[in-house]
Amino acid sequence: MAHNGVPAELIEFCDEFFPQPTQVATVKPKPTLDDNPFAALKDAEKLSGETVRAAFAAAINVHGLAPGFKVAECGDRPDPATAPPSIPKGRRSMWPSTGDDVSLDPFDDDERTHKAVRGQIMSHAELIFAVQHRVALFTLVVLGTRIRFARWDRSGTVVTRAFDYIQNWEVFCDILWRIGNCTMMQLGFDPSASRLHPGQTEYALMDAAADNVEGDFDETERVISGPKLPDGHFKYVREMFKKSLVDGWPRYMLEVPALVEAAATATTATPAHHSDSSPKVDRSARKFLVCKPEFRACGIAGRGTRGYLALDCATKRFVWLKDAWRANYEKMDQEGVMLGSLNSAEVPFVPTLLCHGDILQQTTVTPDWWERKNPLRSPTSSSDTASSHTLVVPLRSGILKRKRAEESCGDPPAPPHNTDGDSDEGEDWRTDCPLRLHMHYRVAMKEVAMPLSKFRHDRQLVGIFYDCLHAHKSAVERTKLVHRDVSPGNILIYPKVIKMRGKYWLRWSGLLADWELSRAVHEPGTSRLPRQPERMQFMSVAMLSYGLKIVGVADELESFFHVLLYAAVRYLKVQNCDRPTIANYLYTYFDLHGVDDEVYVCGDKKRETVTEGRLTVSFNKKLQFDSPLDILFSQLLSGFKARYAVLAKEVKATPAISPLESETPAPSNDNGPLLDEMDLMDSDADDSESDGFSDDNEELDVSPQTRDLAEKAYVSDGWHGARVEDNIPDWWASQEQAILAVTKTSGASNKRRKVGPPPPDVA
Repeated sequence: MAHNGVPAELIEFCDEFFPQPTQVATVKPKPTLDDNPFAALKDAEKLSGETVRAAFAAAINVHGLAPGFKVAECGDRPDPATAPPSIPKGRRSMWPSTGDDVSLDPFDDDERTHKAVRGQIMSHAELIFAVQHRVALFTLVVLGTRIRFARWDRSGTVVTRAFDYIQNWEVFCDILWRIGNCTMMQLGFDPSASRLHPGQTEYALMDAAADNVEGDFDETERVISGPKLPDGHFKYVREMFKKSLVDGWPRYMLEVPALVEAAATATTATPAHHSDSSPKVDRSARKFLVCKPEFRACGIAGRGTRGYLALDCATKRFVWLKDAWRANYEKMDQEGVMLGSLNSAEVPFVPTLLCHGDILQQTTVTPDWWERKNPLRSPTSSSDTASSHTLVVPLRSGILKRKRAEESCGDPPAPPHNTDGDSDEGEDWRTDCPLRLHMHYRVAMKEVAMPLSKFRHDRQLVGIFYDCLHAHKSAVERTKLVHRDVSPGNILIYPKVIKMRGKYWLRWSGLLADWELSRAVHEPGTSRLPRQPERMQFMSVAMLSYGLKIVGVADELESFFHVLLYAAVRYLKVQNCDRPTIANYLYTYFDLHGVDDEVYVCGDKKRETVTEGRLTVSFNKKLQFDSPLDILFSQLLSGFKARYAVLAKEVKATPAISPLESETPAPSNDNGPLLDEMDLMDSDADDSESDGFSDDNEELDVSPQTRDLAEKAYVSDGWHGARVEDNIPDWWASQEQAILAVTKTSGASNKRRKVGPPPPDVA
């Protein structure tokens, strides 16, 4: 994904980020220099990258130009885990080189060959953001006799213009001295994250918690003796924590504001950002111990979400902690606010909020620099300021590997251009800015769940989906919230005690997580989702085909279908297909999408499946499980087909609207495992949006049919399919590029298909 970098003058950049030290008592002295310490590099363009690296590092280290720093020569691709002990790990920035050709400027878009160099630098930056806890990262790019400074945050990059450090060595040495006198906060480190070292009490506490298995109990589904579980942890939870304590990976103590949403007294909660309840605040932050994240989002720009299995310092219990950079706009509530509303309304099968809050008001500053470099002009101005002041810098490196659940990409783009001056983002925000504003945020939740890929048999998989559908229905009815991000990573497994037929059972229940993108049903301007490849995989065909749909219940139900289909095909035995055929089917269904007038649209395979109501692998070869899944999928598709038949008629009678014009950024029984007790999909809160599609039509209301079919399938006989190994072969990722095709896209002329990331691991 390309992202915008903002150019800056060197002095302007350094005065802002590396100011002159003001605390005289603590100022580190400036080295005395009679000659240019970089004189040996005056012909750097003629030297190899290895020679330049060695000479550059020696000049800084020998003369002590950056007090407190030691520049390490790490080669082309340094690995922090194998760096010498003298190099501060997690305490200072790393200064990656540009490879062997010192003439390649990674921020010069005039040369396509420089993109590879830029990608290498971004991979270094991404690694540091993944391992350390930072607000920003500074890098110094050496280009022969020139240098650039860059500041990276979750919105983008501020990059200085190239500067000749040989001719202007006094200025450069002054900047290095300033850097040596900067505080850790000025260098981009997060003060709410404290690095832990062997010998510290908290460090030892993590080791003890990983090894103390006393009181742990098995999570296997079974009949148990009573309604309560022992006061311990499921075995899988402690195993996950122990696995996170990776040698060489830094451990931290993270602070989270002790903020808990007040419990609602009414039986029906109001939408999150309309709630009248006031939060309860404990002025002292809660502390959690973490090591390697269980999940991390790939790339630099975006939310940068990291999910941790954390140890609560106060209770000594394991919890789930999410660290992210949330979109910082009005009507974009914190996830904890959403969870507070859901918990207050007693919505089942959703995470339980412990605490949450923004972290020290830490925000990204790159959008501010963009505004500074792109001042508003009068309407009579004909020049395009944005294009004249913006460097296009892609902030995502590498290809997402299908097998790695910890590298999940995706983040909504910045708010769209608003030419009317009417914005939901507040008066102080420029809606023409292409960079998204982010705020650092953490939320802790009680449940430590298992990924969906851990299900053990087909009926259990369907039951997990029933629970999440129940959660969705209850959320719509009780809080008027729609989830808007139904995907495999957000449908989890959590063992719960239920009472059924006079006995207590430990049952693997579903948990519908990640409510950060949820919005109130029918709220104008807040229920739209950006059309990104990684989000398109499980979006409804209507969302991807008509370009103006607001996310509604019908779209969410279809997303549940797509996720269920994906999990079943990938992890259950498909009777009439081998593994390569299945892998190719998943790729064409979930990854290939079309492009119509530079707008992503639904891929042919997915569109044909839903609108024609047929689940075929190729030609007339049906996907076959030889279980109740076959009937369930077939009849669900019959309902979707009827819906789209009506939509197609209404589209013909509705004036066309360009997709580009529409792209803008609800008492349940918690213990009831059977579908007839849960009454999953019988909701009156279907979407009836004023966008030209009348979902009030009975032919479009698929929820009663879905409810009946789901209930019949779950309680029927014939379930026998155990989970199999991943149906995507290990070698499949290397074959993806071999199956790119040029086909005709619905609604568009012959255009080459763009390919999104591979289908995400269900984990």
